[in-house]
Amino acid sequence: MHTNTTNCWHKQLLLFFTVFLFANTGIADVPPEQQTEINHLVDFVRNSACLMERNGAKHNSTEAASHILKRYDYFRDEINNTEDFIQMTASRSTITGKDYQVLCPNHAPLRAQDWLLAELDKFRAIQSKTTSVSLN
Repeated sequence: MHTNTTNCWHKQLLLFFTVFLFANTGIADVPPEQQTEINHLVDFVRNSACLMERNGAKHNSTEAASHILKRYDYFRDEINNTEDFIQMTASRSTITGKDYQVLCPNHAPLRAQDWLLAELDKFRAIQSKTTSVSLN
């Protein structure tokens, strides 16, 4: 009896590790150098004075950043670059298809996707200048 119990336990352990390995090998994510961009965008949202409107409900910047991170966790295996991150996590509702809107003080409302792509362009320009200065 002891041999069967030990054998069964080993099979369960082997099954667990096999499932764990296969479950984790297919996970995609942004390249490490683009993780900095994603971190910047989440911080940009969190530290803004803007509201994000999703399906008619307005959310403060902390709630908006939290929502984006939850969607990032959910869609991580489909995200291969920073543009995918913006598209999958902060552009539109997957339920209604409605674009997310950003409402900033003293500015006209704009699509969250456009707002974040503009910030990504600014961030990349700064990073490019910083990298070229440090190489000289």
